[in-house]
Amino acid sequence: MKLTTRIKSATDGKLSLDIEELPALEVDAKNVGEIPEAVQAAAARLTGRDKSEFIIEVRY
Repeated sequence: MKLTTRIKSATDGKLSLDIEELPALEVDAKNVGEIPEAVQAAAARLTGRDKSEFIIEVRY
């Protein structure tokens, strides 16, 4: 499943992310490099699917 994410805000060393396909999902990352892993892990917890099933596209 492809998920598209954008940085909603960046404050206090934390990036808050929006996920287009799962708007109820709240995800934070410490830096840009962590975004795909953070989104995969959160989506897996929410859906019960394996995190490897999620392909993350980061848009800026």
